[in-house]
Amino acid sequence: MLFGIDDWRYMNANSMINRAMERSRERAGVKSQPRNTDVDAYLANNGLAAKRR
Repeated sequence: MLFGIDDWRYMNANSMINRAMERSRERAGVKSQPRNTDVDAYLANNGLAAKRR
């Protein structure tokens, strides 16, 4: 099945936008954290010794 360019762009828009944003962040030197951030590690990085129960 063949798709028109508009259909292809619609299906791939999120990945294209994400890639462009990642490249912009890399150029600017901004480090992004993963989405599934470990809460205990986050608290430890911010100087809090609390552990989540």
